[in-house]
Amino acid sequence: MQFIYRCLSPIVIVVFAQHVNAQNMRALNTMLNRQWQGQQMGMMMAAGRFNYNNPGNLKYNFIVTMADSSKKEVSSKIYSDTATHKTYLLFVDKSVPKSDPNRNKKIYPSQTVSIARDVAGPGPGFNRADYVAPPPRFFNGIAKDSCWMFKVISGPINAYSCLSEEGDTQIFDPSTIVGIQLNNGAIEKFNEENLKNMVGQDIDALENIQKKNYYKAIKKYNHNAAKAAKK
Repeated sequence: MQFIYRCLSPIVIVVFAQHVNAQNMRALNTMLNRQWQGQQMGMMMAAGRFNYNNPGNLKYNFIVTMADSSKKEVSSKIYSDTATHKTYLLFVDKSVPKSDPNRNKKIYPSQTVSIARDVAGPGPGFNRADYVAPPPRFFNGIAKDSCWMFKVISGPINAYSCLSEEGDTQIFDPSTIVGIQLNNGAIEKFNEENLKNMVGQDIDALENIQKKNYYKAIKKYNHNAAKAAKK
C-alpha cells in the first residue's frame, strides 16, 4: 500500500496542481472578461453620446450655415454615423424624386460653420390654432470635427452638449455634455481630469466630482465664483 501511495502521490500532486491552475486560469479569465466588459461598457457609454437614441434628440427645423456661407433649412434629428463616429443632419431634397438615392443627403459638421434652431416656440407637435408665436430666439451649435456643440451652461466654466436641448430644462440630459471651457480658453474634452483642473481647489465642486455628479460640479463652481466676485 505504501508503494502504491508513493506511486500515486506524484500523480495526485500533478492532478491537484492542474486543478488549482485551472481554477486560477478561470479566475484570471473571469477577471479579464470583467475588465473587458467594463471597458466595453465604458466605450458604449462614451459612444452613447453618438448613438443619439436620446429622448431629447427630437426632429427640429435647423438653419444650417454651410462652409461656403450659404444657408439651408433642414428638418432633422441629429444622427450618428457609427463608422466615423461623427454626427450629421439628414437633408431631404424634395426637388429630387423619391426613387433617386441622392434625395437624402447627410450634412456633417465639417461641411458647416454652425447650425441653429428657434427655441422660442412651443416645440414640435404644437398646432393650436390661436397660438401666437413669440419672436424667434436661436440656439446655436458651433461646428467641430465630430459634432455640433451647443452651450448648455454659461459662466466661468462653459459646458457644451452635442444635442440642441437647452440646459436646465426637463428634456436636457447632462450625459450629452461633450466639451468644457474655462472662461475664454479652448474648448476641451469633457472628462473628469479636465474638469478637476478647471475647478481647482473649489471644495463644493470637487465633492460633486467625487460623486460623479459633473453637471452639478460645474454649476456649483460657477455659483461659488459668482459669489466670490461680488465680495
